[in-house]
Amino acid sequence: MGPKKVRKKLPDRRLTETRKVETDLGQTVFLSVGYDPDQPDQPREVFYSSGFKSGSMLEFQVQDFCVLFSLLLQHGMAPDDVAKSLARKENHDGTLSFASISGLIVDDLSLPPACA
Repeated sequence: MGPKKVRKKLPDRRLTETRKVETDLGQTVFLSVGYDPDQPDQPREVFYSSGFKSGSMLEFQVQDFCVLFSLLLQHGMAPDDVAKSLARKENHDGTLSFASISGLIVDDLSLPPACA
């Protein structure tokens, strides 16, 4: 087992951006993405805001994924590194896309913030 990575604690006040992620089924999910002031182009946390029926299993799954993904980000993982390991599906045109909302979220966080 390698050395333990230390979680980077974020300051109480930091840049946050709301993003809209759309699925191939036409669903829209809104996320709040927090950035590290020392590296303003690097997301360090993501929170589910809205998009799924309140109280639904899918809403809870996305909330939990956001917590887990935030921990990965705060331990130094980059969205691209996480994206490499997530499931993909083949589209009708032969291209590949992420198979889950989790993959779509990670893919979206690979993009720079709108303010960059």
